Formats: sequence, C-alpha cells, structure tokens
Amino acid sequence: MKAHRNLPWAGGVCPKSSYKLAIAQGADFIEPDLVVTQDGVLIARHEPMLGVVALNPDGTIQLDASGNPVLNTTDTSTDVYLRPEFADRLTVKNLDGVLRGGWFAEDFTLAEVKQLNAIERIPALRGTEFDNDGLKVPTLAEVIDLVQEVEAETGRQIGIYPETKHPTFFEQQGYNTSEILVETLVAEGFTDPSRIYIQSFEVANLKALNDTLMSAAGIDIPLVQLFGGGGQPYDFVVAGDARTYTDLSTPAGLAEVATYAEGIGSNKQRIVPLTTVDADGNGQPDDLNGDGAISDGDRVTGTPTTLIADAHDAGLLVHLYTLRNESFFLPDSYEGDPINEYKQFIELGVDGFFTDFPGTGFTARSTFIEEPAVANLGGSRGFEGMAFSPDRATLYPMLEGTVVGDPAGSLRIYEFDVASAAYEGLVGLYQMESVANAIGDFTPINDSEFLVIERDNNQGEAAEFKKIFKVDLSQVDSEGFVAKTEVVDLLNISDPNDLNGDGSTSFDFPFVTIEDVLVIDADTILVANDNNYPFSLGRGPDIDNNEIIEIQLDQPLNLDARLGVAGLSGGAAKLVDLTGFDGDVAVDVTVSREATFDNVLRFYETDAQGRVNGLLAEDAGYETAVAASLLDTELTIDNLVTTDVSFTLPGGAYYAPVLLVNGNVDYLATIGEARIQRSGNVWSFEDSFDNDFNDLVVTLNSAETGV
Repeated sequence: MKAHRNLPWAGGVCPKSSYKLAIAQGADFIEPDLVVTQDGVLIARHEPMLGVVALNPDGTIQLDASGNPVLNTTDTSTDVYLRPEFADRLTVKNLDGVLRGGWFAEDFTLAEVKQLNAIERIPALRGTEFDNDGLKVPTLAEVIDLVQEVEAETGRQIGIYPETKHPTFFEQQGYNTSEILVETLVAEGFTDPSRIYIQSFEVANLKALNDTLMSAAGIDIPLVQLFGGGGQPYDFVVAGDARTYTDLSTPAGLAEVATYAEGIGSNKQRIVPLTTVDADGNGQPDDLNGDGAISDGDRVTGTPTTLIADAHDAGLLVHLYTLRNESFFLPDSYEGDPINEYKQFIELGVDGFFTDFPGTGFTARSTFIEEPAVANLGGSRGFEGMAFSPDRATLYPMLEGTVVGDPAGSLRIYEFDVASAAYEGLVGLYQMESVANAIGDFTPINDSEFLVIERDNNQGEAAEFKKIFKVDLSQVDSEGFVAKTEVVDLLNISDPNDLNGDGSTSFDFPFVTIEDVLVIDADTILVANDNNYPFSLGRGPDIDNNEIIEIQLDQPLNLDARLGVAGLSGGAAKLVDLTGFDGDVAVDVTVSREATFDNVLRFYETDAQGRVNGLLAEDAGYETAVAASLLDTELTIDNLVTTDVSFTLPGGAYYAPVLLVNGNVDYLATIGEARIQRSGNVWSFEDSFDNDFNDLVVTLNSAETGV
C-alpha cells in the first residue's frame, strides 16, 4: 500500500507531518513527487509550480481588477503568492507543451523554498484546516530521514516511491533529476531495492536509469512505468514518437516496458473503465452525487480490461493509482463505500495501490487479503477519556476510535493498575449512539459508575447530539457493552430563571469540543467547552471564549465521599506537599494550644492520596501503619501559649500531620478523621469531642531549602 503524495487532505501535498500520519495509518510506502530547486536539491512537490496563476488566451498572466495575478486555487501548494519579496519570480513557462504561469521551484533556492508554507492544493474539496500550521516543503533527504526515524522508533521498515516529475522539462531547464535522485539516494545510504520504487510518466529517463545511471552508482532499484489515462509520454512528443500510453499498455508495449522496468503504475480507468449516465436522455451526463459537478463520482464502472493479466504475463507488477474516499472521486457503482472499490481491484489481482487514505486501504487489505487485523494506533486513535477510581489506585482509559474488528461505534475501556504500572485487561465496550459521534471526557462517580460526554461534530444550529451519559462498569452485557443511562441532554437544559437572559427557559450548549465534565456534588456537575485556537477544525477565524456551565441534575448521583468538592477536604487535602523541594526543607510555623492534654504533633510520609503502606486513611489498619511510620520530628508547647517553631523535613515527599493525644501513640488523630481541619496554611486539631479545634493550631509561615 502506497500513500499517494502522503495524505494530501492532511496538511497539503507532501509535508513531513502528513507523511507521518500516512505511516501511522498503515502505509508501506510513501510517495514524494520530486521537483528540483535552483541549487539542485530535490524537494517534494506535486508540480514544479509552487503557486499557479491563470493565463489569458494569448498566454499572458491574467490580472484581476486590482492588477493582481488571478490565482489558480486548484493547483497552488504553497503560500508563495502571499510573499511580496518573491513577486518578481512570477513567470510563464512551457511545461510539457502547455504554457503555465506561476512561481517555479527551479527559480528558488532551497533556503527560499523553506521560507514558504505548504497549503492545501484543492481547498474547495479538502478545506484549509492546515494552511496556517507552518508546514514546510521537505527535501527528498528529509523524507528519507523521516522514514529512518520511524524505523528506529518502531522497527517498521517503510519504503519510498519517488516520482521524477517532468524530466524532459527539467532537462530543458538544465537539470537531470534522475541523476540527482541517484546521487541523493546514495548519499543518504538508502538504496535497498526492497524499499524503493522509482516511477515516471516518461520513458527515456527510466531507460537511462536502467541502462547507465544506476549501474554507474552501484545500485539496482526497481523502476515503474506510469500510464496516464490518455495522451502519450512527453519525451515521445519531443522525439516525434507517435506511440501513446494505450500503445504501451498492449501486450507488445508491455513486453518492451519489461526490458527496463519491473512494473507499471496504471490509471485505474485503464483497468476498470468508467462511463457517465444519461438516464433522462437529455444528452447531458447525470449528476449522480448531486454536488453540481460532473466527476468520477457521477460515473459507473464497466467491464474490466485485461491489463492486469497482460502485465503479469509480461512479468510486470501492477500498481494502480489513485483510490480516494471522497464522493467526488468515488464512482457511483461503489454505492458510497470506498472499501468496495478496493475490493474490486484486489480481486482483479493488482499488486499494490496508491491511496490518499491509507487507513481505508489498511482496512481493505486486512479484510480481503489477510486475516482481519486489529489496529492499535490508526483505528483506535489513542485514548481520549481517562477516568480513575475514587481511591486513585486504578485508571480507566477509553479509546477515541473503534478498533478494527470491534462492533461499529464501540469504544474499548481498559483497566490500568497504578501501583504496578500495568494493564489489567479490558473492562468493557462503550457503545456510541452514532458511529460519527465522539466522546469528550470520562470521569468517576463511584467505584463502578462514571460519566461520559458523547457529542456529534457539529456546532451552533447544526448541532444535533450533545449528551452526558452514566455508565456502570459493573454491569456488562453478553456482548461486552457496559450499561449506559442518559443523564443530561446538553441541547435541552432547563433554565427556569433565564440565567443567560435570552428570554427562553431552556438553554443549549451546542459546541464541537465539549471536553470536560466534573462532579461538584451528588446533585451538581460542571461542564466545560474547549474552543482550542482559531483556524482549526470546527473553529471560526477569531479567538473564542471557553464556556463553563454548572448543571443541577434531575436525579442525584451515588457519589463516593472521596469525590466532588467534599472530597477535596478529605485526607489528601490535609497533606504537607514538599515534592517540589530538593534536599532538607526548613519549615517555620506558629503553634498555639488551648488544651488540658499535653498534645504532641508528629509527621509521617505518604503518597499523594495519604496512603501509608498502600492503605488509605479510611482503611482498616491505617492507624497501626501510621504509628509504625512516625518521623522523629515532634512539636509540643505548653497550654495557653503561642510560639514560633522551626523544624526540618526531607524534601521530595508528601507528609501527613498526626496528633498524639496527650502524647500517647495509642490515641491518634489522623488525616482520615474529622479531628483535623485545614484552611489554607492553617491546620487545626481536636483532641476530644468539644469540636473547638484549638487544642493545637499550626500555621505554616515558610518552607525553604538549604537553610
């Protein structure tokens, strides 16, 4: 499977970030289309033009009413047109017999190209989501470096499939791109024939590579002859050779191709022809997909040709191009499912395919060639929600996407033990209401119940689904799904007091990325929307606020006492946190006492939740564990006295205070009891039951290292 110019829909044509995404989605090879800079460096661009302008019929540059060049918005792949310092590079050249206007790569040094940003080449079809991400045009050497980085990180050996673009044109400009390609591969040490194919729509440069250039460099890399949907190789035009791509695709033509190449790269219509439909008989092709334009999406498939069989008879591999998901490119016969197109070509016997969507290609190949594979990256999309148990000992990560082979719209929930840093297995599956939905957050209510935000990817008036569900991990059905109950419809929240002043007694929260839900108490939750930054998916052009709302629930939650706002006043809230200090810490406090008992304050080391030997403050045996873990430091003063005291504790740890009532280790007031209160930097202790909390009062004044 070859990623066609990486993923053109994910960041313009050929930036490194989308090569990485293509690899993550399962591509075996990534395809850099290669053009050359003024200083002879191969860069990954679809065409020599970094930006394209419209021309008048006489071949001059077309200008708008303001005198500016009219930009071609279907073939411009950088923001060069926004750079006044390069305005003088705009020119018109004869590219393969056709006048083209634009900024040509061979007129720019590599340093100048690196000043430009890559943008989406077809914004009307694929949007401009990544245009402001500062993506740069990579060199071939950088693409190879990326592939080698992936191998070092993952062990996967990804190949490259470079195309030498317009070799005759570049020869006319003074560059032999095939020679530069060989030199670059050798210099980069990337010459393994199992990891490279070199392809071209022309013939002479492939023959030169086969006959002289590669052998002179001591390498032998398989070559692929590309077939266009029509026309002929441009070097044939220049040489006066009348043969066309159709002639090359005959058995005789394929036999000649086999003398210098190992495969063909065919336009898919040479394998499965397409025709338009005129069902109403008006003499015009029908717009089958209703998008207002006639494209492959409005064509139907015909009887397959014998090209694959003929090529195989000639000893040639067949790699077709290009399979895409978009309805604009997907023929109507495949009923809107791109998998059906892959299936047909795989069953016809192709040896490989180029695709703009490796994730789809991976699924198709796994389904029709291999045993179904379970994705651990591309399909699952990583963890999106992460809940924890009330004792903080267990994490429950939930995937964002459905793993290949799992029921549609299902998300896996795993169990992870914090102490052992190990996964304990699959808890169950969360079933989304629609496969197009997404989850936003996953937060605990008690040991078994959790809240989940589920939403669609629309906003404003287009929003149709924004809800919060309660799931019960202790209730898993026979198919592995956890129980699920709706708690709040965020598009229909009762607002009887019209808090937002819009004149309505209902309120909605119609945002794309509603990503946070927190339990305040059994009756109240807090929900927040993360608007991210502008220019990204689902955002407007301007900076927007993050919205936070507080919702009173119809039915109370069975909230664990360790959670919510009340949980913040539990044992963990009473700890002294010295984790940010290195070395010994000098602690200065003010201590006062109004108590008959000669109370003593001591300390013991805990984790962030106040555990000692794995026990929480409310667990049986906690006081015994505390008594065995007391530090030597102790504070005691006379009754009705207030004084300043200094002592030292080791940094890098949490410490809990404990009151030894009348100095007796058998009578302890620990953080798990109501006999210790904390307000800011003041700890108050109760030694009996009058609840005046003045039996010992400690105010933290300062904590410093190195004293």
